[in-house]
Amino acid sequence: MSGNLEQFLIELSRGLDRTMVSVNKELTLRTRIQRTWSMRQCARFLNVGIPYLNKFAKSNPDFPKGEYVGRERVFTIAELMHMRALFAGTAKRPYDYLAWRKPDEPLPVISFASQKGGTAKSLTAAHFAQYLSLHYGMRVGVMDADPQSTITLYFVGGEGLPAMPTEETASMVDFAGLFATEDSSYTDYSAEELDSFFLRTSWPGLRLVPAHGETSEGEIQIARLVSERPKGKNFYRFLRDSIERWRDGNTPKTAPDELVEDGVVDRDKLDEALNETLDCIIIDYQPALTLFQLNNVVASTSLVIPQTMKGFDIATLSTFVSGLLGMLQHILRNERIDIGTGASMLLPTIVQRSNNQDLDQIANLLEHCPSEILPVFYLRSDAISNASDVYQSVYEYQADTPGKRKGIERFIANADAVNDAIVSRLWPGRERGYADKWIDDFYQDDEENQG
Repeated sequence: MSGNLEQFLIELSRGLDRTMVSVNKELTLRTRIQRTWSMRQCARFLNVGIPYLNKFAKSNPDFPKGEYVGRERVFTIAELMHMRALFAGTAKRPYDYLAWRKPDEPLPVISFASQKGGTAKSLTAAHFAQYLSLHYGMRVGVMDADPQSTITLYFVGGEGLPAMPTEETASMVDFAGLFATEDSSYTDYSAEELDSFFLRTSWPGLRLVPAHGETSEGEIQIARLVSERPKGKNFYRFLRDSIERWRDGNTPKTAPDELVEDGVVDRDKLDEALNETLDCIIIDYQPALTLFQLNNVVASTSLVIPQTMKGFDIATLSTFVSGLLGMLQHILRNERIDIGTGASMLLPTIVQRSNNQDLDQIANLLEHCPSEILPVFYLRSDAISNASDVYQSVYEYQADTPGKRKGIERFIANADAVNDAIVSRLWPGRERGYADKWIDDFYQDDEENQG
């Protein structure tokens, strides 16, 4: 490398380093989840009526105090989790309020993957993780497999990761054990060590294995291991083996109805229970089809493919699906292994309502493979950019003008419907009806517009 290009890259690199230092300081000082929710919104998250929640609050001395903004009483995400623990401690069906995995239940590993960038993949994965926390109190593990660290930005600023990760921070490459040691060409971490790689965020029970530049080392290390062929290890199973080792050593121990004693939530026990295990793992892929990403697929029980609906995008999707299918079929010819035993789905994203081409593509897919595509999709929205500008999801963003609030509320309704549709496929019977309502409203509006 020489001449002007070399100098350009040197100066740009310096500028980016300085910019990241500034961003790190801002993120370190920012308190995550400043958003609060009203009593009515909390009732919706808990799936109870507002009169019932008000009555429950009056009859339980340990109900969170919240704070008053004007005449409205609002609560933090931690106080919402406290409400869940109170409900679970007295309910006949405690798992309705804390949808925690039982000791004999499998661990869902849900991957969000696409070969093309710009499909809202990370946004979709981040919003799904936060939706499971808000609406179900689930303990969610998020793993960032993308060196661009996009989903990491949604969670940075928490207790375990106050600033952007550095190369000293353990990433998925470490979790999968891809780096060599003095004695071995790979590293088999213990279940306890693997659990330490999940860093706490400001969302109770939601932990993150972040990404940074070194995450791109995954592909290099996999290529090395393919060449070295260590005995007893298949190059596509490193992440799966690590997740299974973590799972077997970090089983669910606490039931939701064991958190309350004499009408009071044991806060230490709740905190311990929120971090003793995970109810599902969500992996956000790099937009590529590589051997490192193949490890993620083999480790997953379900695959969600967020995909834009333009003609060229469908062609890229076809290439991705064909390439992935070829890889899996090659593996299955050589090893009897269950891959993707849960529901998988294609999720249309950034759909332009006024664009007939987008809607026609969705209609064609629904006609030819109805079980594989979600009938609920993310509409194109300018509102999400306001939240993204400050590294927040719409679930935590607080708009500062009536116009922005209206746009955010529309996107939240859209996100709730999409996430409800995903839940209906992954955990049938747990859906809330948001998807069905969105479908009815969407097609009714279309009919009225056409009329």
